[in-house]
Amino acid sequence: MVIPKNSFAHGALRLLDCAKLAPEPWKNGAGTTRTVASELGVDGEMNWRVSLATLTGPSKFSQFPGLERVLMPLGDGAVELRSQDGARTARPGQPVSFSGDLHIWASVPTEHLEVVNVMIRRNTLRANVSAASHSLRLTLSRVHLLLCVAGQWSVSSPLLNSVLLQSMNGVLLEDCAGELEVHAAGPSCKLVSIAIESVER
Repeated sequence: MVIPKNSFAHGALRLLDCAKLAPEPWKNGAGTTRTVASELGVDGEMNWRVSLATLTGPSKFSQFPGLERVLMPLGDGAVELRSQDGARTARPGQPVSFSGDLHIWASVPTEHLEVVNVMIRRNTLRANVSAASHSLRLTLSRVHLLLCVAGQWSVSSPLLNSVLLQSMNGVLLEDCAGELEVHAAGPSCKLVSIAIESVER
């Protein structure tokens, strides 16, 4: 469920219920994807996309020429990625970046692993993906998405009444200025922060 945009510091805010997003099966049958948010450029091509993917076994990722990708597991398992550029391993709280031009083969240690997948247009945007388990203060980027993975989080700022995020709830802020206070409601909380900025030329 997406709650309509509200005015926020000359930008916009959307609350997201990712648990209600419809899954889209992969063509190879090795997983599903749920698109959380995305943006198209004036040319109709993808500027950026954030999605949640469920990996159900070894698989080959689709190629996305011209895009850079960031992947991070949300559960306890790791994802091993192999390509002609070598191997790399994405772990919880430790995302990996790779080119969408590459042929990527992924292997997972379990039959069900959820990951966050970020795609951005190369040479135009950059993305920073991180995980938090304690309260923190964030400086907003042009596009900033927070996703509660476990526990409860309170999100607030001088211009925003406190928003409570429960598991698989998110908040998307676009073209908003300022800082956010993000508070974990207790132990065992986990939050994913995805910040997307324009590349200065």
